[in-house]
Amino acid sequence: MLVFLLCGINVNYAFGEEIVNMQHVGIHDDHYKDFKPADEPDVYYDSSSQSIIIDGTGYVSYYDVVIESATSWTVMISTQVNGNYDTIDISSLPAGMYCITIDSPTGNSYEGFFDTY
Repeated sequence: MLVFLLCGINVNYAFGEEIVNMQHVGIHDDHYKDFKPADEPDVYYDSSSQSIIIDGTGYVSYYDVVIESATSWTVMISTQVNGNYDTIDISSLPAGMYCITIDSPTGNSYEGFFDTY
């Protein structure tokens, strides 16, 4: 049973998905550091399908997403996605590091970084 659990920990990584660590952007008191807003999505980079997966909570109907080069800060992709679940095709992006910013219609903003290879 323990072996199964240990193997299950990296199931997403084995299938090419990596978690994009998103940070809630803005000014917050210390007591908010462990607080996850109701509209904060889970974000994954899937290297096998060359896509970003946005797994929303359904709390909002959409997210505005901007993907920028982390070296030149050039906007590479700007789109709106479904608030429940959606994917963004990033196969046209050259290999490199990128910043993804996700804005919720509630006024919350989330930022994370990912590498394509």
